[in-house]
Amino acid sequence: MYRNVHMSDPNRIKLDEEILDKFLKEIFRGKVPELAVEKHLPYSLVYNVANGRIKSLSPKEYRILFGEEPLYQGENRVEGTYFRGMVNLWIFLNDDATKSSLYGEFYPEKRSRRVDYRIFRGDVKTVEARLERIMEKKFLKQGFDESEVRDGIVELDLIPDEERVSYEYLKPLLEYLKEHLRASPSQLLNKRRTRYEKGELKTVSRKLYTYMLHLRKETEKALHSGSRAEIERLREKTSGKRKGLTLYVDVQEEIEFLRTYGEKGIKRYLGRSIKNYEESKLKRLATWRAEKIRADCNELIKNNPEIPMQSIPGPHRKARLGKLISSLKFLLLCKMEERESILYEKQVLAPLLNKGGRYATETDELTRVDRAAHVLEMSKKAFDLMVAHNRDIFREIGHYDGRWHLPTRYLQELLKKQGFNLVKEKYELLTASC
Repeated sequence: MYRNVHMSDPNRIKLDEEILDKFLKEIFRGKVPELAVEKHLPYSLVYNVANGRIKSLSPKEYRILFGEEPLYQGENRVEGTYFRGMVNLWIFLNDDATKSSLYGEFYPEKRSRRVDYRIFRGDVKTVEARLERIMEKKFLKQGFDESEVRDGIVELDLIPDEERVSYEYLKPLLEYLKEHLRASPSQLLNKRRTRYEKGELKTVSRKLYTYMLHLRKETEKALHSGSRAEIERLREKTSGKRKGLTLYVDVQEEIEFLRTYGEKGIKRYLGRSIKNYEESKLKRLATWRAEKIRADCNELIKNNPEIPMQSIPGPHRKARLGKLISSLKFLLLCKMEERESILYEKQVLAPLLNKGGRYATETDELTRVDRAAHVLEMSKKAFDLMVAHNRDIFREIGHYDGRWHLPTRYLQELLKKQGFNLVKEKYELLTASC
């Protein structure tokens, strides 16, 4: 009979419930001899798979039997519905985005290989947890928080599959934005609104509809915060930035700072009375004036170090705090190299096992060392340095069978441990300073 050998081989594919279900529904037609001949595989292998008598296949056997590349199973995996929703929303909102380009970001080492669309289609129920985190970070950089992403996914699912949405769905959004942002409906539609009102045009693109939903949510947030600056920036976003002009609210902090600590009159900077801006009669000033205001702020801060930190305008305060934080991080790094801190680090990295206990070494319970940095949300350089400095711990719990692996459970425990973020920061700083 065919024997299931080399179960410790990390490259073997575990026959989990999902794969076995696929085999029984799509591959196996009830006759072992016929399938063995068709696939040019040993009878005993096909028999054992059909009867659940083996637990894994080699990648080659998997490819022959299923006619496709196997998915890597060692990473932490999550249910894939949210991930696929984010992918669909991202592609919908970004004209240049494709599943192929996203796959290249997910697996840069596989750029020369064909795209495995199963993770996008839902052929597999789970995906690597890091793929979900990658998509969340992409939306975060675009100003979307998790609730907005989830709402966007729901809205996208509610819209019919056609590429067009009835104008009637858009009308309440246009009225809301007109009232609170003074946005021109015709400008938002990129066509005369009267053509829609007369019935000459009846639908808009799904992309425009989703953009309006997002803009309404941003407006609601700005109104709730009471920030005049946020409202003015949103108004400029809908009406378009004017060449050679800068919003007054973008330099308002600097103006107040110069008025309090500077020796020059404010009218000199604005070219007119500040009252016009404070009463919102004027909302923009020449960009060259804004640049002069910022330059004089920098000079005033540089020449007057005694000015309280809380009085410095936000952007300038952030720059000064950045330098201070860099200095503090350097001191922290020096402290962490002291003997007591190294002992603390060893305690943080020590495995959470009872005396004499060991982690499981089955294939599905291990993560390859070259993928562990992703799981721990560290850069590869920082992770390699951490392992080198604590080789005794990692050698003890590591598993080697041609390649080094770490127990997945151990990595999950580290992520939850108090103090691990501090250890991570240490090695990220060390690699940044190299």
